[in-house]
Amino acid sequence: MRWVKPSMFGNEYELRLAGRCVATLTVSGFFRPAGRGEGGGGCWAVEPLQRDSGKIIVRADKSFRDVGVFDMSLSDHAGILRTSEGHVLILNSDFWKGSAEFQSPTGEPLIRFRFHGLFRPSAEVEILGEGKCLRELPWILMLGWCLIVGYL
Repeated sequence: MRWVKPSMFGNEYELRLAGRCVATLTVSGFFRPAGRGEGGGGCWAVEPLQRDSGKIIVRADKSFRDVGVFDMSLSDHAGILRTSEGHVLILNSDFWKGSAEFQSPTGEPLIRFRFHGLFRPSAEVEILGEGKCLRELPWILMLGWCLIVGYL
């Protein structure tokens, strides 16, 4: 899988699998951006919760139900995702290596992003181990890319 920016002008991204678009994400705003994504049978909004709180909320578009809260108040390059299903995932990133990874609390890699370029127009996405079993996978992929593009 690969996140790509089809046009250098604009703020839209596509998640491609075998050359086919399976999800879209639009990121808006420069400081503390928000995102709106669609794919995997749903639509989600990714929004900063409060000014300077370090929390980002993921909300299902149709039901307006909060499905996850990402807290990056402890670090600019990492954070903790808590889903409404009770899962806890840790996101670690390394700007210089061009990578970010969601892990289980025990450190097992679940979703890995390898991004390219200063403005991060694309990234390979790898879903590993138990990550393949996450029901929240579609919106976690969107949240991860939104964080990489706008926050990390």
